[in-house]
Amino acid sequence: MSRKDSGSNGAKASKVQPAPSGRAESRSRRQKRRQRAATAAAGVLVLAAAAAVVAGSQVVEAGTAGRTVDVAAAEVPAGPLTAVCPEPLRLLSGDVAGTDPQFSPVSASARTSLSAAVLSGPGNPVPVSSLLRADGATELKTIAEDDPDAAPLAGVRSAGIVSHLDVSDVSVLSAEPAGTLQATANAVVTFAAADGDLSGVAAANCQAPGNDMWIAGVRTTVGATAVLRLTNPSESAATVDLEVFGSKGRVEGTGTRGILVPPGETKSIVMAGLAANEPSAAVHVRSSGGPVTALVQQSILRGLTPGGVELLQPAAAASPQQVISGVRIQDPAATKKVAAQRGFEFATPAVHVAVPGSTNAVVSVKVLGPEGEAAIPGGGVFTVPAGSVGQLPLPDLAEGTYTVEVTADVSVVSGVVSSRGSEVDAPVDIAVAPSGERLGSEHLAVLPNANSVLSFAAPSGDAEVRLTGIGKDGALQEEQVVSVAAGTTVNVPAAGVGSGLAAVLISTTGDAVYGAQVVTAAAGPGVSVLPLPKGNVGGLSVPVALGY
Repeated sequence: MSRKDSGSNGAKASKVQPAPSGRAESRSRRQKRRQRAATAAAGVLVLAAAAAVVAGSQVVEAGTAGRTVDVAAAEVPAGPLTAVCPEPLRLLSGDVAGTDPQFSPVSASARTSLSAAVLSGPGNPVPVSSLLRADGATELKTIAEDDPDAAPLAGVRSAGIVSHLDVSDVSVLSAEPAGTLQATANAVVTFAAADGDLSGVAAANCQAPGNDMWIAGVRTTVGATAVLRLTNPSESAATVDLEVFGSKGRVEGTGTRGILVPPGETKSIVMAGLAANEPSAAVHVRSSGGPVTALVQQSILRGLTPGGVELLQPAAAASPQQVISGVRIQDPAATKKVAAQRGFEFATPAVHVAVPGSTNAVVSVKVLGPEGEAAIPGGGVFTVPAGSVGQLPLPDLAEGTYTVEVTADVSVVSGVVSSRGSEVDAPVDIAVAPSGERLGSEHLAVLPNANSVLSFAAPSGDAEVRLTGIGKDGALQEEQVVSVAAGTTVNVPAAGVGSGLAAVLISTTGDAVYGAQVVTAAAGPGVSVLPLPKGNVGGLSVPVALGY
């Protein structure tokens, strides 16, 4: 079904329909719970402030004007978890370089499904949670309801599970806090098509909204289509500014400033209209007002041959060190055969590095495999001009799943683009692995409807990873401990963690660990990379002091 919506700054907007009255009542109950949480938090602050006044009046002596009296911090509970799940991939129709895109059907075999998991605390029920439409009003699926009579066993944890729910538009995962902590929850959207121009596999975590994010590995050359999708799940309008960096420097043009994204809406921007013929661009997304989510739908078509699909997710913030996990490399001989075709140079795996500052970057790349550091011709050192994006091809890297560590003398943003597919004139799929953050406690990897491998690396020191499988019945299975030696990558098939799993709970100890989930199709070249989601988020500790 084709869609056409006009929007400011050349963006396309889509808006969901009003909710039925019954669902509106559900929304009202959720809003009341959140209002009570906000009121309780405000009460904590008021009481803490009052305590500060009393404490100050008790300890202040004559002649101490201007003295500050510190009091204990006030604990503010965590808020509800909200994560936006992207809409299905769709073909562009009409002028693909324009900024008012129309979308057309994909293929008969294309399917987009959503899987989710929400984990309880020890001895507690699963937090109230559900899948909603983007406006937060219409409920698609209940994960866990409020049950005052629930009596979980002491110390026992369980999960609410949704497996492979078919979706056709943007959706939102919503979960109430688990005590003082934000709920441990995650959801994954998986697109798969065995035919058509969008043949391949693409997967993405549902994303918490933010005000500042980077996306690397965007391609807008001939045959490549990249659509930036901005979603605002909040109740406040968002104004978005974009900075686009390409191979020849920062891309200047119209349509990058003041993009209005109303509450509950998604705007789509065709990147070729902002930065045409870029083999690798990086996009910096910043919003004011309401927070937004951002990802890029990437697809490639060379003549009649599909060149792959991917959902490009935000990378780690710009910094002098970037770690990219889950870099899946196929047999280099097969890749060279595919890449030798006209227009298929994108099939060669490459590290992409963006330098947003005003100083050239001297970049050093290390590739960590199961046996340690892999050799790179030239030593992996190269220079990227300020304000541009550079690439380091890896054409001879042996088959396997690796971690890439990028270090530079200035802040950079990086990712790795690779491919899967070994036959000439046959479909190829692409995978774009973004840089990720250090893992900590309680990361929840939801398993999509495909083969999945969890990949971990400890670049600088020995570490341990604790893996707990969560079954489709919501029960937690026996924990496994995986050792990761310094400077190596360890790959764990999800099927080896347990049987009949819907998700895997991940925690780490020791030195810094980074990780990702690599998804491959059971048949065909389909491949995608999922960064592991953030771990547990607690409430805020607000120091309260009195100055007079």
